[in-house]
Formats: sequence, C-alpha cells, structure tokens
Amino acid sequence: MIQFCNLYSGSSGNCTYVATDKTKILVDAGVSCNKIVKALNELDIELDDIDAIIITHEHSDHTKGLTTISKKYHIPVYANIKTWHMIDSLNVNDTCKFTFSSNQEFEIGDFKIYPFSIPHDAVDPCGFSMFAEDKKITIATDIGHITEGILHQMENSDILMLESNYDDETLKCGPYPYQLKKRIMSNDGHLSNEDAGKALAYLSKNNVSNIVLGHLSKENNFPELAYQTVYNEIDANGHICNLSVASRDFVDPMITL
Repeated sequence: MIQFCNLYSGSSGNCTYVATDKTKILVDAGVSCNKIVKALNELDIELDDIDAIIITHEHSDHTKGLTTISKKYHIPVYANIKTWHMIDSLNVNDTCKFTFSSNQEFEIGDFKIYPFSIPHDAVDPCGFSMFAEDKKITIATDIGHITEGILHQMENSDILMLESNYDDETLKCGPYPYQLKKRIMSNDGHLSNEDAGKALAYLSKNNVSNIVLGHLSKENNFPELAYQTVYNEIDANGHICNLSVASRDFVDPMITL
C-alpha cells in the first residue's frame, strides 16, 4: 500500500507525506515543527514515526521547520551538497545530515528515489520520483519552465503533484513590483496555470492517473481558477483523469494506491 497526502502547499510553506507500510517520508518541511506535528496527528501519525525528510531546495517555504525537527526528533534529513551549503545556518544536527546527488537514484527504506534537476532560482533544486511496490509518485514544484526531460521524468506516475503557481493576468495586474513579477514569470521562476495545463494534457495521455496541483500563489492565483484552467486544457488536448488542488493550510484527503 502506498499513501500520499499533502499537508501544506503554497508560497507560505510546503510539506508532503509519502509512505508505504514500512517507510514514512516527508518531502520538505517548510512550515513550523508544531504545524507538521498537528497535520500528522490528523492522520494518526506521530512525527517520531517519520523515517526521513527529503528536501527539494533551500528556500524557507521548504526548510523552515528543519531546525526544531532536528533538535527535538533527530530525523534523518536528505539534501544535495549544494543545498546543504545554503541551509547551513539552520544548524541541522550533523548526525541527521544525509546527502544525495541530483540525477542519481538513492534509497530510503523500501523507496527508490530519483531526484531530477528542475529550473528554479535556487542553487540545485530538484523534483522527486519515488518508486515502491510497482507504483510511482512524482513531486515537482517550483519549476520555471517545463523541459522534455522533466516531462519524461513525470510520465507513468500513479500520483503527480505539479506546480500551478500563478495566473498570468492576475499576476500582471496584481500589486507585486515589476522585478518580482519578472522573476516569477522567468524561466527560473514558477509555473503558470496555463503552462501546467499544457504539460498535464500531455502527461494525461502518458499514464498519469492522479494529478494534484500544488504550490499555488496566495496573491496571484485561486484554487478554482487553477483547477478550471488545467481542466480545460486536459479536456481539450488530453484524457480526463483525477484532478485536485492541494490545500494551503489544511491537510488534504489521503490518496491510497
């Protein structure tokens, strides 16, 4: 049995739970330790039960809880070398630090994990494809643009969480300063609803059965708008599949394979 549950998703913090019967993993810890404890308790899981935390990149909305978690729970934390250099100030306990190399498979318990490089304005950001029990879960947020290589990594995912960060017109007409808008829309920024929809229309025809839209901007997007934009693109150019939007502040229903 494979379980997937979004605990938090968005520019204010990200944390995702992925598990088999034997191995429990968090992808990112971008909210406080207390919030992660509360979210897991809703699933009848203790933070002590978590076997590892894997980190996509160094930005605080993906790493905020690491200092306290390291001190109180001593959970192994996995990141690539460049990311560890960037989050050194978080003072993660040395005994908890583990390193992987981007684009090289590693294992945690009965998960085989492939961290693939993604374009974002971080030092060495990555998405993760996680394999267990002949199932595949892929998490890919904070993506400036989609490449053929990224599409290939996401194909054949039983569950795919993909960024759908902003709506073009909402961002353009919104209050953000020009330079921030330019950064978000750049090739190393974030993925728009429209671009996510185009990618997902393709992936829906390539054996992706459950899609979760993640990392929505609070200021430049709306869950209903992201859902409808992506749904329309899939409806027109792909195959309709299970589509949902990850919540920002609430634990989503568990997806079980």
